[in-house]
Amino acid sequence: MAKDKPYYPLAPIASISTLAKTLGVVPKLLVDIASNVSTSYTSFDIESKKGKVRTVYDPKYELKRLQKRINSRIFEKVEFPPYLQGGIKDVNSPRDYVENCKLHVGSSFLISLDIKNFYDNIKVSSVFDIFKYFFKFPDDVCEILTSLVTLNGHVPQGACTSSYVANLVFHNSEYKLVSNFRDRGLTYSRLLDDVTVSSSTLISQEATTEIIRAVAAIFRKHDLRLNSKKTKVERSDDLGADFKVTGLWVSHGQPKLKKDERRYIRQLVYVCEKDYKANPCSEKYHELWNRVSGKVAILTRLKHVEARKLRARLGCVLPLYDDDAKAKICFESKKLLRRHPSTHSKVGVMTAYHKIIHSLGILTRTDRVLARSLRRQLRARYSTLPLKSDIWE
Repeated sequence: MAKDKPYYPLAPIASISTLAKTLGVVPKLLVDIASNVSTSYTSFDIESKKGKVRTVYDPKYELKRLQKRINSRIFEKVEFPPYLQGGIKDVNSPRDYVENCKLHVGSSFLISLDIKNFYDNIKVSSVFDIFKYFFKFPDDVCEILTSLVTLNGHVPQGACTSSYVANLVFHNSEYKLVSNFRDRGLTYSRLLDDVTVSSSTLISQEATTEIIRAVAAIFRKHDLRLNSKKTKVERSDDLGADFKVTGLWVSHGQPKLKKDERRYIRQLVYVCEKDYKANPCSEKYHELWNRVSGKVAILTRLKHVEARKLRARLGCVLPLYDDDAKAKICFESKKLLRRHPSTHSKVGVMTAYHKIIHSLGILTRTDRVLARSLRRQLRARYSTLPLKSDIWE
């Protein structure tokens, strides 16, 4: 069972001064930021495709820097078991929705569950317990860290630490459930708030109910509930079932997109070709092309045979810039060239630099000489520009 449990291989951080040293700040600044977290976010609303609005919180610079260091210097040191698949940086064992899906390919029976309002309902006490009982940190260190990764009594969506908190919130109970399921021939995985349980054989209604109750019981310990509207039970011989895990079809030996989804992507590529003839420079066309390119990238990732051909077709209808956009790029480039070197390491300047370099790449499609000249000047001017990772981590 030990291999199913998240594991922190380092010695506990024993004091606030050691925590400050670990995070690369002086203790007073660490305490000050932790004491003023409520004013350290910018919030904005995002509307989903189904019309549901959720609030996302973007940490301001000082807090974001600390959170990124909490990730790289504490959370990313944890060895996570393979059933945890979301929001984990792991070079040796990559985690994402495709890898999550691969755990369930070829199964005959699927149970899909969703934790209702997951982040908003993770209690501050549960976060404190992660640092106290999983990492074994003393209380004063736990209090500082809990303050840095929570906001107004909950875990904020948008903070880079939130996915790690979500992965560790069930650290002392989830692994037992996983081991029990494995002994019964069941495969369990969780991609943040999406839970999947699969079986290579069909399962009775009674057993299905018992499995769902067992999963729900783990969540209830933290006052979390299943979203009953999103609970799905499917079998592979039901032709009307989606039979998907995190958006991908799992009936075959590899994750796939269904025929109608592939047909839709082909149609989108055709729309790009058509709209390109009308106006390849419009902002609307740039947005369309980027969206369709992302969908073709999914086909490539899943090794669908038509991916290469569709990518080639998109390559023939690349977005372009008109004279107005060209003038704006020239203006922004010259503004960057006038900036004093002392400002180059500011995050906003770095972001503007990388954005304009990207725009110059697009400009080469219509004015190669100008684009290369501006790019050469910018790269010479910003030759000592640090990497973003150097700033944050």
